[in-house]
Amino acid sequence: MDAAEIDQVRWDAAEIWGQAGDAARLTEFGEALVQERAVLHKRLRTFDHRLTQVLRALALTPGRQFVEQLLQVYRAAGATDAGAPSGPRFLASLLAEAQTLEDLLPVLSYDGGALWDELRACLFHELVLRGVDAEEIRRQSHNIHFCAPWGGLAWLPQELADMEHGARFPSRGYNSAAGIGCPTMSSPVALDAAARRAGAGHPVTDATTVRLAEAITGPPEQGNWGAHDVGVFTTERPVTPEELPGVVASLPMECLAGLGAEDRFVFEPCSLGDVWRVLFATASGAGVYGPGVYGAYGRLSAWWSIAGLAGARPDAGPAEVEQQASACTWLRFEAGSEWFHNEINDYGIVALAPDGRRIAVLAATDTD
Repeated sequence: MDAAEIDQVRWDAAEIWGQAGDAARLTEFGEALVQERAVLHKRLRTFDHRLTQVLRALALTPGRQFVEQLLQVYRAAGATDAGAPSGPRFLASLLAEAQTLEDLLPVLSYDGGALWDELRACLFHELVLRGVDAEEIRRQSHNIHFCAPWGGLAWLPQELADMEHGARFPSRGYNSAAGIGCPTMSSPVALDAAARRAGAGHPVTDATTVRLAEAITGPPEQGNWGAHDVGVFTTERPVTPEELPGVVASLPMECLAGLGAEDRFVFEPCSLGDVWRVLFATASGAGVYGPGVYGAYGRLSAWWSIAGLAGARPDAGPAEVEQQASACTWLRFEAGSEWFHNEINDYGIVALAPDGRRIAVLAATDTD
């Protein structure tokens, strides 16, 4: 039974054949539907892939005419539910990479429903991350509202925070792409045996909650990394920044399980900006198992992870999160435990509260 014959079958045929006990006709029709569906599904995937190529080419070719034509094709694709392969996050990232603010005004000024709200919001934050002045974006687009108050991106600051400068972005062509990679430590220091022994003498209590774990692990989860581990601990007595590496090496975490006294543990004090750039790269596209969530949502994920690591209140705004995070002591580490594959991108991030009584750790590996 071919496609033309399938189209001729009555809509109530299955019911008629079932009532008549005609199992053979039901089976024949069912198998024909399965085969025809497989053919159409494969053809639809091909169309979606080629549509993605068209949208990508329009987005990456500089010039307002290409932006306007992209809007026309994307509008038609959305009307037929064909826009999923090139969602608003991806298109916003491409547009911000290749187009000037002036040429992007048709996108930033267009108001066409939820799909366009998401595209405009993502594009706004992609541009801000690349150093475009937010006030200038608003002025040229006639002060249109970019982020709906019920959307997650509305939480983000409209201007770049001090810690957000220096973000990495992918470089893409019509049929190629160069990823951003994850920043590595510049001058790691090996932890000596005496510091390990001293660190093991600091009793800690696991204070990890589901809410904290979800916030902190957002970047590796959204960046499609291989595995991640999180732990939040309180200490019986304050831990100094000098004692922190030794205490971290002895924490009861999966990522450090089996780490022996002679096994590799290297660390490096780092700034809040260093931490943000690592988390942003993790979420936005430094993984090998998927594209990540691109710039706008990578920015949001990095902020929320830092909020959890720093111990900010659940309802804290960006200014409060940045203030609390700036008061913390930050550390990066790598270890020779079995959990860390040490092949592509591996890291541990540590936040020590100002009073020395709270330690939060996020570890991630890009290999599973």
